[in-house]
Amino acid sequence: MFIPGDALPARPPMSDEKSKVTAIGIGSAGTRIVSLLSKKSLLVDRFAYVSCDSADLAGTDGLGVLVDSPVDQKLTPAMARGLAMRDRVRIKELVEGSKVVFVVAGLGGATGSGIAPYVASVAQESGATTVGVAVMPFEFEKKMRFYAGVSLRHLRAQSRGVVVIDNDTLMRSSPDDSTLPDLYVSANTEAVRSLGALLSAAAEGSVPVGLNKLLGTVIRDGYSLLGVSTSDAPDKAEEGLAGAVVSLSKLAETKTATHAVVILSGDGSLSGQEVGMVVGRLGTMMRNQGVDVEYCVGSHASPQLQVSLLASGFTSTKYDEYDPLDRLLGGRAIDDEMDASFTEGLEALSPCD
Repeated sequence: MFIPGDALPARPPMSDEKSKVTAIGIGSAGTRIVSLLSKKSLLVDRFAYVSCDSADLAGTDGLGVLVDSPVDQKLTPAMARGLAMRDRVRIKELVEGSKVVFVVAGLGGATGSGIAPYVASVAQESGATTVGVAVMPFEFEKKMRFYAGVSLRHLRAQSRGVVVIDNDTLMRSSPDDSTLPDLYVSANTEAVRSLGALLSAAAEGSVPVGLNKLLGTVIRDGYSLLGVSTSDAPDKAEEGLAGAVVSLSKLAETKTATHAVVILSGDGSLSGQEVGMVVGRLGTMMRNQGVDVEYCVGSHASPQLQVSLLASGFTSTKYDEYDPLDRLLGGRAIDDEMDASFTEGLEALSPCD
């Protein structure tokens, strides 16, 4: 259910065992991804949602907060964040009792860009280990780059770690004649498959990476990047791994990574020898023999093997170019806090003398 306006329902009694892991979807892309994740068997105890659009929250399972806009105009990230500040108590309710919080959002639009860093800051202040999951816009969505770049920087500042997913990387498995809605659906599906494998609970025929190893990889200086590739070739393990490394190389220098998790998702026919080959050859393909490698194996119905590569420790990525002002200032900004604007009630404020 979602919480509209000021109507806050009575808080359900907390159980003796606190909810350990919470996933919160922000905005349209974030709510879709988290809603799909909620249907999988994961190491997540609570699913929650925050959006400025009631349509995003319709049909989702779990608690949600509708950030209501009092004005009929196109929002900016600063406006969305200012509106969300009025719902701080309700947002805090979503993360209360959590030890780990994943904040999932598509960046570039107003809601995801504006509210995701704010929700992350609330989760951090509540004492949770907070990890941002940022889905970056397609290459052709150039007008969204600046908001995405600024928001990514703020999200990193408000989180212990950030996992960055590039929509273009996810789009490569889509047919050439895919419509724009098809591309978004395909990208979300691939993101859910990779994140679901990373957060999967133990099951027959799978080797999960585990929450501690996942957090140990993600909570590093800089950024964590997720590369994805699929293959149904005879040497699908090697081809899939090469594709995942290439997708990462388009985002950052792979040789600068310090830690990595390889996620292998297939139909159950993957041999132990193929898994060993992937783990053993990763350092060579990344031109970094010192990278610390973990792996997990999952299963899905598709005959294709999906290889997802989560690598961390990147201090420089292609997204640095999305926020040219930050590069020009070189960290010398006088006030680098999150910006926010309010659209009502300012007339009641006393003028500054």
